[in-house]
Amino acid sequence: MEPAVERVAAVRAALLEAYYEARDAGDADLMAAAALKLPSSQRFGTHPGQVPALIHEAYAAAVAPASRCRLAAALARAWVYGGDAQRAVTFAREAVAMADGVGDSEIIADALDAALVAHWGPDDFAERLALSARLAEVAAHLTDPTRRLTAHLWRLTTAWECLDMISVQRQLRALDMLAEESGSPRDAFFAASRRAMHALVTGDVEAADQLIALTGDLGAQAAEPDLDAVVHSLAAARAHHVGDIEALRSEAVAFAAFGAAEGVPSVSAEAAALWLAADEPDRALRLLQQLAGTGLDTVARDVDFLLTVTSLVEVAAALHVDDILADGVRLLEPFAGRAVLNAGAVTFHGVVDDYLHRAEQTLGRPAATRWRHSAQSCYERIGASWWQERLLAPPVPTPSPRPLTVRLYRDGSLGWVVGSGGAPVLLPDLKGLYYLRELLRRPGVEMSALDLSAAAPGHAGTVVADSGTGEVIDKQALAAYHRRLREIDIELDEAGPWTAQPAIDRLRLERDAVLAEVRTATGLGGRRRHFSSTNERARVAVRKVIASTLDRIQRHDTALSRLLRDTVHTGASCRYDPDPARPVTWLLDPPGAEPETGAQTGSP
Repeated sequence: MEPAVERVAAVRAALLEAYYEARDAGDADLMAAAALKLPSSQRFGTHPGQVPALIHEAYAAAVAPASRCRLAAALARAWVYGGDAQRAVTFAREAVAMADGVGDSEIIADALDAALVAHWGPDDFAERLALSARLAEVAAHLTDPTRRLTAHLWRLTTAWECLDMISVQRQLRALDMLAEESGSPRDAFFAASRRAMHALVTGDVEAADQLIALTGDLGAQAAEPDLDAVVHSLAAARAHHVGDIEALRSEAVAFAAFGAAEGVPSVSAEAAALWLAADEPDRALRLLQQLAGTGLDTVARDVDFLLTVTSLVEVAAALHVDDILADGVRLLEPFAGRAVLNAGAVTFHGVVDDYLHRAEQTLGRPAATRWRHSAQSCYERIGASWWQERLLAPPVPTPSPRPLTVRLYRDGSLGWVVGSGGAPVLLPDLKGLYYLRELLRRPGVEMSALDLSAAAPGHAGTVVADSGTGEVIDKQALAAYHRRLREIDIELDEAGPWTAQPAIDRLRLERDAVLAEVRTATGLGGRRRHFSSTNERARVAVRKVIASTLDRIQRHDTALSRLLRDTVHTGASCRYDPDPARPVTWLLDPPGAEPETGAQTGSP
């Protein structure tokens, strides 16, 4: 693919050079001509760089309504391709309004395409259906192959979304005819890639292989910016269908690298599902934790909302991450009966009902049967034999995550070696790393903050108590603790069989932690205890130092930082509580060295 990538880069460089020359010459028309072509050099989902700024500059300089209309449409596309659909909506609406005023069919078709791009989220399907129908009507009377191609692709996408297979077949045939009539490699690229997807859905792997190879050749000829993304998506879908573990691993690596480098959540979520299919549940779990550590409500409701959520639900269902599944059911239910596609409908990822079935089945809810029947009906209707067989297959045993090996030790003058996997980082001599190491050596054992503070160099083995004393917590804080205990007790009392077990476990852990704080702060009869200011200073200092160190670790290893935040507890006393669901082997001393203090331990 390298020659194709180089050609795309060359096209982009030529467009930028033409734009700069036009700007230097003060020629607004030439600026507009170059700016209008810039979105065609973008890779979908990646950061747009300066492209939107340059288009906006040309838009501001344009005077003629037709030129401003085209530039507003181009600006909308640039923002959506760059992963920021929110900014696109205003320009897309303006483009449609101006195009209707101009009355030119070519310009109207261009504006309608921009409006469709800007309304590509899961909640806009009805509007997208109406816009695609209007675009098809306008484009039917145009001779420009580009406009007709756009109209057919949008009609194909909306047909797949609602599983209208008659329309799918009609638009596939229309793409074939367009490629034959135009002789354009780009038109043929889109026809072949969408035919490849249909072949995979209907289980014709031999035809899919031929079409995937043809897609690669045509995309290279056309210097299509999204060629790599399209071929990788099709190859990953094929690997799923034939159970090619090595290919799944290879695609998981590629998806994970691209998703991380470009900051595209949907690609990273697909990588998690690929790792799961490749029998690498530990890697799938780490990506799930990175993407959905605080729940699925943070997933942007954009073109890839359904793909991102269903990919994460698939992983959570296999690994019994019940809180994520509860989120997934709530978010996916409004879209039952819809197909899950990636951007541009390059690949089909099943129907929403299938993922609702997986989630409800793992949660042990009776609704699972209803969703299974619904998904089966969808797959029968579109002839998705592989998906139907997978749905009806007996559940596979939950794969156990492999133990994670994490380095956290001081290596002489080099500093601290910290991190999981094969690429740990070097960190400076931070006090918090000494504190963390002491706690990790003693899983489940409480250490007072005062004792822990002596673990870092520069602290005496004992601290001389001063005469100042103070209450451990004030009346307001103690009252807040008691209120929270009452709230937790109510939540636990109201929990029923539908409540996810992890949520109950978290409430119980929080209750234990709050009770521990209350017991630490009160004596007989509930009277508040008074600790010396030395103890209080140690508590505050240790908490701040550990928090700062975890922030530092997070810059290099988000998953490790989250793991430590979840399992290391600070306060008047501190403790490391291993998570049985995330087994870890801690390497706390340099290879070949004797442990500095205590005995090295891993998770039980």
